[in-house]
Formats: sequence, structure tokens, C-alpha cells
Amino acid sequence: MTGKKIAKIAAIVAGVVVAIIVAFAILVKVLISPEMVRKTVLPRVAAAINRQVSLGDVSISIFRGIRLKDLEVKEKDGTSFLKAGDVRLSYQFWPLLSGRVVVDEVGLERPEIRIVRNSDGTFNFSDMIKKKEQPTEAPKEKGQINLAVAEVSVKDGKVALDDRKGVAGAPFAMEISGIEVSASDVSMDREFPFKFKAALPGADVELSGKASQVAKAPAIDADFQFKAKELGKLVAALPPGIGGKIAKYSPSGAVEAKLKLAGDVKQPMALLTGGEVKLDKVQITAGNMRPTIAGLILLGRDSLSSKDLGVDVGGQRLAIDLKGANLKGKPVSLTLGVSGKQLDLGLLLPEKTGKPAAPPAAAKPEPGPINLPVQAAGSVRIGKVLYRTMEISNLAVDWQLRDNIFSLAQLKGGLAGGSFSDSARIDMTVKGFRYTNKLNVQGVQADKLVPAFAPKAAGTVFGTMSLTADVKGSGTSPTTSKRNITGGGSFAVTNGKLTGSGFVASLAAFLGSQELRVLRFSKFAGTYGIKNAIVNLDAALDGSDARFAAAGKVGFDKSLDMGIEAKFPPAITAKVARGDIGSLLTDSQGWGSIPLRATGTVGAPNFGIDASKMKGRVREKLQQKLQEKLYGKPAEGGKQPEGGLIDKTLKGIFGK
Repeated sequence: MTGKKIAKIAAIVAGVVVAIIVAFAILVKVLISPEMVRKTVLPRVAAAINRQVSLGDVSISIFRGIRLKDLEVKEKDGTSFLKAGDVRLSYQFWPLLSGRVVVDEVGLERPEIRIVRNSDGTFNFSDMIKKKEQPTEAPKEKGQINLAVAEVSVKDGKVALDDRKGVAGAPFAMEISGIEVSASDVSMDREFPFKFKAALPGADVELSGKASQVAKAPAIDADFQFKAKELGKLVAALPPGIGGKIAKYSPSGAVEAKLKLAGDVKQPMALLTGGEVKLDKVQITAGNMRPTIAGLILLGRDSLSSKDLGVDVGGQRLAIDLKGANLKGKPVSLTLGVSGKQLDLGLLLPEKTGKPAAPPAAAKPEPGPINLPVQAAGSVRIGKVLYRTMEISNLAVDWQLRDNIFSLAQLKGGLAGGSFSDSARIDMTVKGFRYTNKLNVQGVQADKLVPAFAPKAAGTVFGTMSLTADVKGSGTSPTTSKRNITGGGSFAVTNGKLTGSGFVASLAAFLGSQELRVLRFSKFAGTYGIKNAIVNLDAALDGSDARFAAAGKVGFDKSLDMGIEAKFPPAITAKVARGDIGSLLTDSQGWGSIPLRATGTVGAPNFGIDASKMKGRVREKLQQKLQEKLYGKPAEGGKQPEGGLIDKTLKGIFGK
């Protein structure tokens, strides 16, 4: 075939194509006109939504389809509900040959929608979506436009939310911008692909995948992506009832969620089939600290786990191992592991401001019983824990929550040259909760421990301390818990001393002996019992400067009522008990014995002589001296026969 023939054929084909295009253009102009669009489309839309619809220019092109400018849907009060700068309607070519116009693609550019929720809970579109009786369709006339939409797209959309009812009674407004929607092969009963994108204040949202059975049982199989680039900005835009509670923690950082969703949209909680949540330098303010959280949370259909998840507090990183199962059922199962090299609790606990304490709040009902749909367990392993002057080494904690009973299997570590261990149980199935606790402390240096818990008492107690406690009780309020706690234990402090401005200083001042302001001892030990907010104490101190045997009561309110049998060596006895009375209070080695009574409070005790015991002590001593003077010292194991007469005489003198 020669080049001339090819050129001739090409010219013929081109002419045919041009002719067809011209024919279609003429047909389009004949079948579709702006007046037809206004007559066909606008009334149908207005009738369907019961709203006034207005339209600007209408342009028609064989290639670009129908273009509607400045489409607007009015509210009943005349304000704007929807605006669209440009609406594109694309039609099918072949139906034009039979005189029909079939619009199968609709595109909206720069649409703006205003959604209002009224104070009664209704929306400004509620009446639009009420089901109406479908009128019988009239036969389609030639030239009528048929809307058989299979392609939908929205570009650069915007939604303004005006919630006048609000969340928790607080109205709010929010703008969602950058909305993009696309869907192809749209069908009410078949599967079709779709994509949705939008921008919230501080965050982007994207959902893409496939939808199916939209008319009867809508379902999706899609990927959901949420990127909160600025948590603070996102929280500020949330409803005040929600955002206000979160905003006080000043959140910052970024959160990105990638989720796989599949299933019936009417059951949103069952849609999740997997995904992950990434935390990137998320910070919150709590007290005087601002921890940073980073890492991944991996999600399954009914489970979760963490990967490289950790929290940084003041440069101290704690690794977090989190696992969850049966998340959509009951009970939920959780395990939590925390580990790290070092943790300074001073960075976690709020500092005391020195402000006066707030007046006690009105008594609240005791909580419980509670029924948590959770079974949980966890552990803590930290190499070094610091708190003020105290250091705990190799801290190990194991706990469990099962059937609404919290169990602390172990809490142990090295402490101030010694060790401690503790176990506890809290039963939350009863009102006010019931609890038990067992504590054991061995070989701890008291001078390092006391300043951490009682800074004002620093430098007053020295020695190696051991302690046991086995207590139980119920109640969460201070008043109830103090009243219900019972139990007891023992304590011992060896090779130590007592000093300071409290108990010891008051005792030294009462006895008039400066030597007793520092009380050294080889052992200070005893037992105690707790009942009705009172500690019943029985203790003994053995030292070079004094020996005490104490028994009495110490209240939870720091009240004091205790009898003390005090013994002092000859040098101190000579100062404390002078003259003839001193000789009546000393033994053969010169040690004096004085029965004392301590009252007042632990911080400001009042000392006095126990008069009843003093009478008995003096009487016994006088009887002994009289017997020795009248009859001489009795032989070992012997007894003066006249002792009974002397005893009766002394009883008459002392009134006993």
C-alpha cells in the first residue's frame, strides 16, 4: 500500500471521527440545555430534601459534561446548609442516540456543609432523611435527565459542626476541612471501592477500601489511618466536656494509628481486625513531672501487645511490656511489665508547697463492692529506686488482679544496708474493701530510713532496725480505716541511740540530767498490738546510761499514756534522786529506779512520777532497811519473822 493511499484512508477516518464528534456535540446541545437541567434536576433534588435549591450558571460540553456553578441548598430559615462552587455531571454517550440523558458520574468541588445539632438532639437535616412514601414514577419523557450515578467524587470539601446540645452540657464548634471523597462503580447491593480523606484541627484522617451491601447490610473492608501531628491542637478542638479534662495535662507530641477494619458497620466495636498505634514523643503534665512516652502498640482482632514502648521521666527510661487478650469479651486479660535501671521518686511525687492544709472534706460513702471485668497481672524490676535520702536496690514487685481481688505477691528489695519484703491483699468484693498486709524489715540502718519518711525526725534515731507487721482492716477513708485496722508485730533496734528535741529531750529536762539528751543503748525492742486506733506497746531499752521498761498506749492521733520503769546508773541517779529519797530508790549497785508516767503527745510529752508505784517502791525499800537495822541482814534464803508486823505498820503509813 502506497503512502498516498494510507494518507487518504487516514484523512477519511479523521473526517468520520470529526463528523461523529460534531454530531454528538449537536445532539448534546439539542438534548441537554441549561433550562432542561433547571427543570429536571433542581425540582427532583428540592422535592427529595424538602429544601430550596438555587443554581448559578449551567454549562454543557460534549467532553466535560454538565457543569453547575454556585449550587446552594438553603435551610428552612434561609441560611445556607450546603454550598458547592462547582458540580460536575458526566453522562453516557450511547444513550444520547436514543434521546436519553444518563448521568453516571457526579463530582463536587469545594463543597461547604453546615451541620447543626440543636439543644433537643435533632439535626438541621433530620427532616431530610425521614422516610417518605415513594410516589409512582411517571414514564420518562424523551430528553429527561436520568440520574444513574456510579461515580462520585468530592474535592476540597469543608464541614462546619455546630453542636448546640454539646457533650456533657457544653456546646462546641469544629471545622473539618480538606475533605476528599471518591467512589467508583457505586452499587447499593454490590461491592465497590471508595476513599475518604479529611483534616481535623491538628490531625488527618483517611479511610480507603471497599463497601458492600449498602442498601441492606452495609459492610466495609478498609484501611483506616489517623495522624495526630499536634496533640495539643487536636485536644483544644475537642468538645469541652472531653477536651477540657484532657487539656489540663497539656498533651503534646504525635500519635499515628493504622487500623484494618472489616465487617458490619452497624457493629463498630467488631470492625477492628488488626493494626498499630505509634506514639512519638507524647508528653503529658502530671504533678511536677512531664513524662515522655514513645513506642508501638500492636493491635489484633481481640488482642494487643507493645513493641519498644517506654516512658522517660527526667532522663530516666522505664521499659513497658504490655499485653492484652480477650479485649472484646469479659473478662479482659492484661499483663504489664515495667523495668529500668534507676528511678528517682522525687521526680514523680509532687513537692510540698507549704500551703495550709485544706479543711477535711465531708465524709463520702465507702466504695464497693465493685465488679471489674478485668483479670490482670504485672511485675516491676528496677535496679535502683531513690526517694529523698533512701535508696532501694533491686526492687522487685509482683501483683495480680483476679476476681476483683488484688494480691501483692511480693514487694522486696535492699534498703539502707538491710532488706525488706511485703505482701498484701485487697478484697474489692465487699463494701469499703478488706485488706491484709505483712511486712518484714531486717538489718536496716534507722538513721538512713527515718529522714525519708519523717524529715523532721532526721538525726534522732540511730541503729540497726528490724520490724515485723501483720495487720488487717477495711475502709478507705482515714476515719474508717483507723477505726478498723487491727493486728500487731514486733520491732528491735540494736547498737543505737536516741536524741533530738522530742521525747528524749523532754525526759532529760524533767529529770534534770543533760546526759540523758543522748540516750545510747545496746538494744531497744518490743511488741505492739493495734486496735480501735490505739497502739498497745510493750518495750524495753537496755543501755549504758539508762534502762527502760515501757508499757502503755499510743493513739493514732499521737496521744500518749504510758508507764515507764526507768533505771539509771549511780552517776545519773545521784543527780536525779538526791538525799534520803535517793537512797530509797537505789539498789545495792547504786542503780536508781524511778516509776514514770508519760502523757500528752508523742511530739510534746509530759512526764511525771507514777505516785502509786512510787509509794509501793518506797514502802518496800523502807521495810527492807528497817528489817536490816533491827535484825541485820537475813541469811541467804532466810526471812525475818517480824517482817509481817513491819509490813502492816508501813501499809498504815502509806494508806495501803
